[in-house]
Amino acid sequence: MAVKTLLDLNNDPEIHGHKIWHSSFFIIDYLDVNPPKNKSRIMEVGCGWGILSIYCAKTFNAKVTGVDADKNVFHFLKLHAKANGVKVKKNISRYEDLKRNTLGKQDLIVGGDICFWKELIEPLYKMINKAVKAGVPRIIIADPGRPPFLKLAKCCVKKFDAKLIEVNVNEPKAKDGYLLIIEN
Repeated sequence: MAVKTLLDLNNDPEIHGHKIWHSSFFIIDYLDVNPPKNKSRIMEVGCGWGILSIYCAKTFNAKVTGVDADKNVFHFLKLHAKANGVKVKKNISRYEDLKRNTLGKQDLIVGGDICFWKELIEPLYKMINKAVKAGVPRIIIADPGRPPFLKLAKCCVKKFDAKLIEVNVNEPKAKDGYLLIIEN
């Protein structure tokens, strides 16, 4: 089944999950240089079509869970995962509904282009706080530099001694942005 077929079947994503967002490539480049351990447990929050989930499953033989509030993105995630010969577990959930116990089972939490509205700052901050308290070793959030993300980053730098670093990629398209990295 192709993407067009899924769209024709009225499986349109509802919360901006209609394409691959470029900030995912910032995390991919970072993980190429700073890889997780083989067979790590990785959660991609706001996974959309799941490019990070698929990359981590394929590259690091990771056990990956893709999390998104939009149930319609998982048809696309499954299609792309199958095309890449990997499996990604799905979890339909909002950030604020993720349980500390679920977060605490992860070795790495990643998310690209997930703080695009000011209303997302608080739920993301609370999710990050729960994950830190649960002992998640590393959290990486990427964004092109939207004001809500930068506000979230400022809070995380202050509270969790996070790092905010400027990054860029040249492929598939030249883009600049930021990585918020929390090491616990």
